[in-house]
Amino acid sequence: MIGVVYSDLFRTLLMEVGSMNNKIIAFDFLRALAIIMIIPAHLSNFLFSIYSKLGLYAFDPYFANMGLGLFIFISGYLLYYNNHSINSLQNLLSFYKKRLFRIFPLYWLALIAYIFVFSVFAQELNTGFVFPHAHSAFGYFNILIHILGLQIFLAPAYASPMLTLYFIGLIISFYTLYPFIIMFSKEARHILLTSFIIFIVFLLISRTFGIIDPRFFMFFSVFVFGILTCKVSLFEKSEIEIMKKPFIQIILAVLPVIFVLIIILESRILLFLDPKVYFTINSVGSSTIGSSMIISMLNSWANSLNLNYSTLQFILDTLLLNIFVIIFCILEYRFAMKFINDKFSSSLSSIFTYIATSSYCAYLFHRPFFALWNSGTNFIHNYILHDIVIIFIALPLMFFVSYNIQIFESNLRKYF
Repeated sequence: MIGVVYSDLFRTLLMEVGSMNNKIIAFDFLRALAIIMIIPAHLSNFLFSIYSKLGLYAFDPYFANMGLGLFIFISGYLLYYNNHSINSLQNLLSFYKKRLFRIFPLYWLALIAYIFVFSVFAQELNTGFVFPHAHSAFGYFNILIHILGLQIFLAPAYASPMLTLYFIGLIISFYTLYPFIIMFSKEARHILLTSFIIFIVFLLISRTFGIIDPRFFMFFSVFVFGILTCKVSLFEKSEIEIMKKPFIQIILAVLPVIFVLIIILESRILLFLDPKVYFTINSVGSSTIGSSMIISMLNSWANSLNLNYSTLQFILDTLLLNIFVIIFCILEYRFAMKFINDKFSSSLSSIFTYIATSSYCAYLFHRPFFALWNSGTNFIHNYILHDIVIIFIALPLMFFVSYNIQIFESNLRKYF
C-alpha cells in the first residue's frame, strides 16, 4: 500500500502517460474496495458486544488478507506502469527518493500516535484494547527499527512489528527490491527468474539468521504478479465472448469472496462440532481457534512429509492465500477495467475517489483513532448502542478525518 495508495500519487502515476481518466476511476474503486475489506477486520477489536464481534469475525483475517493483497497487487502494477525502466544510478536514487518522501511523513506520525495511545497514555485512556506484546513492541530498539521501516527485514529475531504497521515495512521491502527485479529484466520470463532468485535468497537468509517476517514470503508473489500484469497487459482482453457479458463479469468478480466465505464458514462449523474445540470471544478477537481435530490432522500430514507442524502450516497458508488473492485480484481488476470508467455513476465514482484518497491515512491511523473513540465514549454502558455508534458514526468520521489529513499532507508536500 503505502506510497502508491496516496490519491495524488495514483493520479501522477497514471497521468504521466497521458489521459487515463478511466483507469484512475478503476483504481480508485480497487483501492476503496481494499480498504473497505481491511477496516472491518480490525474494527472487531474495538467492539464490546459479543454479537458484533461474531458478526465481524467473518472479515478477520481472510477479508483483510484479500484487501492487503489487492493493495500489493496495485502497488506492483503501478510501480511498473511508471517506472518500467531503471537503468542508471540516477534513476535508482530518484526512485528511492520519491518513495521516501511519499511513504514516511504520515507513517512517522502514525508511529507517534501508536506510541502515545497504546504505550505512554494507555492506562489513563482506558480504551478497552490491550496491545499485544506491548513491552517488546514499544522498546527503544524496536521503535528505532520501525522509524527506519526495517520491521519486516529484521523480524522476528530483532523486531516485533506493531500490528498493522507491519505492512509499511512489507511494502518498503518490496519497493527496495523492485529496481533489482526490473533493472536486468527485459522480458516477463526474466522478471519471473529474477523474482524467484530473490525469493530463494531471502528464504535462505531467513532460515539461517532467523530474520525476514514470514509475511514477506506470503505476499511477494502477489507483488510480482502485479508487475507482470502491467508489463504484458494480462487480462485486458478476453477471447471468449461469454466472458464479456456484464452478468458473468459480476459473478466472476464476487466468486472468490463467496468461495472463501464458504470455506471459512464450513471450517468453523466443523470446528464447532469438534467437542475438543477451544472457542471463546477472545479467540474470536485474535483469530485463533484451537481444534485438536484440525491440529492432529495437520500433524499427521507433517510427519508423513518429514516436516514439522509449523512448516506445513506456513506452506498451506501461503499457498492458499496466494491462490485466493491472485484470483481475487484478477477478477476485480478485470471488473474494474471493464465497468468502472467515466460512464459510471458520477456519485458512486465520487465515493470511490473519496474513500480511495483517504485509504492510506485511514489504514495508518484507524487503530489509534478507534482506541481514542472508545476512551471518549466510556459513558455508553450499553454494548449494543456503543457498537452502533462506533460503526455508523465513528467509522464515517474516521474516513472524513483521514481524507482531510491526506489532502493537507499532499498539499504541504507539494509546497515544500
